[in-house]
Amino acid sequence: MEARQIVKSFPGGAVALDHVSIAIERNEFFTLLGPSGCGKTTLLRLIAGFEQPTAGEIFLDGQRIEHLPPFRRPINTVFQSYALFPHMTVGQNIAFGLEMQGIPRAEIGRRVTEMLDLVKLGGFEGRKVDQMSGGQQQRVALARALANRPKVLLLDEPLSALDLKLRKEMQIELKRLQTETGITFVFVTHDQEEALTMSDRIAVMSAGRILQVGAPRAIYETPEHRFVADFIGESDFLPALVEAAGAGGVAYRLASGARVEGPVQEFNPGASVSLSTRPERLSLAAADMPGGLAGTIEALVYSGTDTTFHVTLDDGAGRLRVREQNMAGRPFAHARGDRVAVLVPAAAVRAFRDFKD
Repeated sequence: MEARQIVKSFPGGAVALDHVSIAIERNEFFTLLGPSGCGKTTLLRLIAGFEQPTAGEIFLDGQRIEHLPPFRRPINTVFQSYALFPHMTVGQNIAFGLEMQGIPRAEIGRRVTEMLDLVKLGGFEGRKVDQMSGGQQQRVALARALANRPKVLLLDEPLSALDLKLRKEMQIELKRLQTETGITFVFVTHDQEEALTMSDRIAVMSAGRILQVGAPRAIYETPEHRFVADFIGESDFLPALVEAAGAGGVAYRLASGARVEGPVQEFNPGASVSLSTRPERLSLAAADMPGGLAGTIEALVYSGTDTTFHVTLDDGAGRLRVREQNMAGRPFAHARGDRVAVLVPAAAVRAFRDFKD
């Protein structure tokens, strides 16, 4: 599936999508990730046929489909609300779309059974959907959407109404379903962890544009925009100047005068940048440790598996968070008010030019 130079504007001049182009591979779990209002659901609705683009083209298997109504596209959608029929049984909900297509009753029965087994709800075909839990209803909605054997399944934040534990379970289930069926899944979410957990590739969106597309590891490890670094996971930013740049890496100078090394990036000496670091990549040491950034622990947050230390650096250099794993039987080595040094490995640094992306 491919979208080319898609523009979607609304009366009054609001632009939801600004020349968006994206290519989604067959049998891929592809996620559109971004904050509310970034255009991800609008793009999903254009693919489904519920909206028409102001400009641009949408292709499926090499054929243009943007002019086709939803019922003529081999695409199904699972909505955030599931949109199940409460007066029908589970089996009747799954069979509904098949009946509309005039599929023989015997084949409908076979497919309903197949779908129930696929979503692990075998034996539930006679139950009313309003007698089921949220997680079970979500599985019924998936079964109904998959029963028609679409080429593409669109999922519009279908896990948002579930509690945390069930949501994590369903993340694994969705990926299993996509792998077993071989259907292309296009998933919309604002939850970064959800996207990283399930996706083959992720498109990060902001203000109607796609900023970066890549595998979860690439998106997390090598963000191309400050927005991506800030939105995916946790990052802290320090203002700095490029002191030197060469084949061996880049040297940066903080406001305090401290020096930080980073990997190779394309910068000229004297450039103003923001240095991005992730808390889990940093570590704490004694305050007089050579090469560390001196500072004071202002707060610490215990979260079970980890403790996050909030460090204010000396001389107005900025603030950093350092996350350390809690090991059984090992007491905290640091407390609030302690003087420490933050160790910043060169590989943990990513720099961005100081202008808005």
